Amino acid sequence: MSKPYQFYPSNLYHLFPEKKLQQWEQTGQKKHFKKGELICTPGQNNDSVNLILSGHIRVFHIHIEGKECVLGVLSKGDFLDIFNIFSERDSHIFAKALTDGEAVSIPLSEVSETVEQSPELAMTLLKYFSSRLLETVDILEQVAYSKVEERLNYLLQNLASTSDSVDKWSPIPSYLTHKDLAGMIASTRETVTFLLNKLSQTGQIKQEDQRIWVKMNRNM
Repeated sequence: MSKPYQFYPSNLYHLFPEKKLQQWEQTGQKKHFKKGELICTPGQNNDSVNLILSGHIRVFHIHIEGKECVLGVLSKGDFLDIFNIFSERDSHIFAKALTDGEAVSIPLSEVSETVEQSPELAMTLLKYFSSRLLETVDILEQVAYSKVEERLNYLLQNLASTSDSVDKWSPIPSYLTHKDLAGMIASTRETVTFLLNKLSQTGQIKQEDQRIWVKMNRNM
């Protein structure tokens, strides 16, 4: 599954030295979490970084009015709290488990030292974050100027798992709720439910086996 539709950085696992990753996985403090468990809140874990070993985690902010803004869904090999490496500001993110899973806590100093000792790694991370910044601008443009239905359709196309495709249909992850989808496109759960029903009636999606299946648009 591709994961371009999010602000929060992921897919950084492969950028770090394999030996260092193995060391962290073996010596770091393991954390097990259950579905629905709140893993972190703003201000927590500023001295460590969490590497996800299994499961799926929803990362989000909460607006002053109480609305959730979903920044991304992290999976195996993703880093939670990765911004702590480069910023002295306290974290403002919430992280909640969408499934059961496990993570390993790594001291922030060790991750920072690894980056500092490898100019090549530092440059690779810089290029990665620059690319994600451009993606963030694209998402902000969509939120500002696109209709909600267009944003939802774009999101579904990007969340669909092409590796699980059947004919022209691809499923989105079953653990994502209507509320999660709404948080990703700056809308409400009620609006997303209404639009999903509309897309189902027009044949752009179908709902089977408790999953949403998307008819892939290869031009997107």
